[in-house]
Amino acid sequence: MRKCPACGSSRIYPSRLRSLLEQARRTFSEKQPYRCHACNHRGWYQIYVPLTEGPDDKPEDLRTGLSSTPITPDDLDRIDRT
Repeated sequence: MRKCPACGSSRIYPSRLRSLLEQARRTFSEKQPYRCHACNHRGWYQIYVPLTEGPDDKPEDLRTGLSSTPITPDDLDRIDRT
């Protein structure tokens, strides 16, 4: 987990690109701007790309809430039992 270099907090989140220069830097490098919500520090960090396959869901599915396979009542029963 990443931590803020200024205060050591783990409350860092991606920050919006502010200018054309930042957009160019983001396009041609593998860095992402971030902001610390604890101390308001803003900086850039290396994007983490996992080497293994991720979940079956596509980002579009996560935004819309739609799943590629609908949940059946049996699936819900299995979840409730645990």
